[in-house]
Amino acid sequence: MRSGTLLGFTFTLLSAAFFAVSGPVAKTFYDIGWSPGSVVLLRLGGAGLVILIPSLAILRGRWDKLRRAWPIIAIYGLVTMAGVQIFFFLALESLDVAVAVLLEMMGAPVLIVFWLWIRHRRQPHLLTGTGILASLVGVLLVLDLTGGAGSWVGVACAVAAAACFACYFLVSSDQRIDLPPLALTGLGMAVGAIATVLLTVTGLLPATFALTSVTFASAPMSWTLPAVLLVLFTVGAYTCGIIGLRLLGPTVGSFVNLSEVPLSAIAAWIILSESLTTLQLLGTAVIVLGVCLVKVGDLRTTHSKFGLRRSWKAVNPSA
Repeated sequence: MRSGTLLGFTFTLLSAAFFAVSGPVAKTFYDIGWSPGSVVLLRLGGAGLVILIPSLAILRGRWDKLRRAWPIIAIYGLVTMAGVQIFFFLALESLDVAVAVLLEMMGAPVLIVFWLWIRHRRQPHLLTGTGILASLVGVLLVLDLTGGAGSWVGVACAVAAAACFACYFLVSSDQRIDLPPLALTGLGMAVGAIATVLLTVTGLLPATFALTSVTFASAPMSWTLPAVLLVLFTVGAYTCGIIGLRLLGPTVGSFVNLSEVPLSAIAAWIILSESLTTLQLLGTAVIVLGVCLVKVGDLRTTHSKFGLRRSWKAVNPSA
């Protein structure tokens, strides 16, 4: 395995781990009366403030790149940050958590595979398709669905979150974007935070806060510690994510990110005392198998195309 690929796997797994821990940390706020809008505002607003100054420092002397990249920055902030989180939390109002997570986590990589197939005529390898099915089975096992009911509005919101999540992988992995990963992350986060503030101020996304003690890892403590952790984990998740995706690409990166599901179960066990089941452990192994199959299929597709190009140039030197 090339060092770049290994580095990409490492950063993407770190991103998934940060995202995974963020969920149980956020749940501690729900227990004291915070609304989804409040958590989104804390995550994007706090993380945006932390990362904004380093982002601007990296762009010093390269403001022309910033002017040219504003459309991408706006899309990145509105869709891949604010959109993902807002639609997901709206889905939770009428869907069981397991159903909403399944629609988002499996919907995004599947949408990416079909998008690349339709947009770039990049037909997935047989192993890629097998990896998709294996990952789907693994996620079902980890989530241990019990048939919770929901509404079509909730399903639509979860699918919208999956589409926004797919956009996150596609934009983050695009090496043609002439902005450093940290700068794109910081500026996009600022845009997402501003959008969230506008939604909460207008009342479209209600935000309620309660500055009381929370139960964290079975121990009562001030709400400030989980708040700081939530902000730092958000910074780590998006920063590591964009670095890893630029090395792995959207297809493989989105499937590696499925490791967030079992990692969330582990984090919930530590923070919320929710134990892992044998079925969840089995699902973890199946997801790892699916990710490996997707990677092998992606490599075989790439090598096949490279071989065709080399053969074409051998008979057409002027091509």
